[in-house]
Amino acid sequence: MRNKTGVRHYFAEGLTTRGYISLLPNMMPSWQRAYVLLGGPGTGKSTLIKVIGLELLDRGYDIDFLRSVRDPDSMAGFIMPRMGLAMLDALEVSPLRWRAPGVVEKFIDFNKICNEIKLEKQRSSIIEIESRLQELQMAIEEDLASELMSLIEARTTKQPMEKGNIPWILRNSAKLKVKKEFTGPWPLAENALKLLQKSVISPFFLHGLTTEGWLNLAPHFLTDFDQIRLEGDETLDALDWVLREAQQLGQLIEIVLHPLNPDEVIGIVFPERHLAIWQGNPENLKDQGLERPLGATLKETLESWQTNRTQLKGIYMDAVNFDQVDSYRETVLNQILCDLHIKS
Repeated sequence: MRNKTGVRHYFAEGLTTRGYISLLPNMMPSWQRAYVLLGGPGTGKSTLIKVIGLELLDRGYDIDFLRSVRDPDSMAGFIMPRMGLAMLDALEVSPLRWRAPGVVEKFIDFNKICNEIKLEKQRSSIIEIESRLQELQMAIEEDLASELMSLIEARTTKQPMEKGNIPWILRNSAKLKVKKEFTGPWPLAENALKLLQKSVISPFFLHGLTTEGWLNLAPHFLTDFDQIRLEGDETLDALDWVLREAQQLGQLIEIVLHPLNPDEVIGIVFPERHLAIWQGNPENLKDQGLERPLGATLKETLESWQTNRTQLKGIYMDAVNFDQVDSYRETVLNQILCDLHIKS
């Protein structure tokens, strides 16, 4: 399935071996307005995001859909990069971390269209399930670290090289060892931002963890791009070197981070040139070290999280008034169109 022209799908957050990583703060400087959807799962927020996003796409606007890192088949929001407007499901993104001064926020509370009496009767169940979900997410992060950290260490550990045999690409990138610095949650993006002073850089993830393994959005994302695929032991150093040289380009640069190790770049995308430089084959999870089946403990934890999430959605779906949800869509779409008209 090819991406529809003008629409892209990616993850702005990731469940990594070092915890929950949000890249939304990096995206926010270009925003002027953000519609923030409040309410429990199953109240229609993800559907509203999808329907409004597609409606705007049909009207000729470019749309970036944000997938939910907790539930990769669901939408966590969308961004209109050229218009400085975003819509986010507050439940699906790390709360309070993405707010920034200067962004006009409009809050839409889906709890208002739920039957309060039904929700009150289920209050104890809701609290209990939400508590379990928090515990399970922590367990998922711990399982990832214990089960897959060795995989990351194997990919980043290299044998020392003789001084006279250092390849030219390593010599040129020797001062840009961003992938090996573990000083922050995602130092690669942070350090690259400082270096690419003439360019605008945007980091994100293209892989999401599911009970069946990794959901890989890269093939669809890169459908219309010319691709340079790097292979061999020096691939990471080559990508480092490209980032260093790219600071002279003065254009938009997007970096795709490894879903388990946010210090490692697996792809560099130049949207204006329709060019992508990639670590191996984007369709082959083996090239990113993600081909190994999930361990029994991790899979069991993911399945338990999904089961509890489904139970919680069922409680809210039983209480929501979907006729009012349809009315919300029309109202919100008209508000967004007015905002876009004012901006243009």
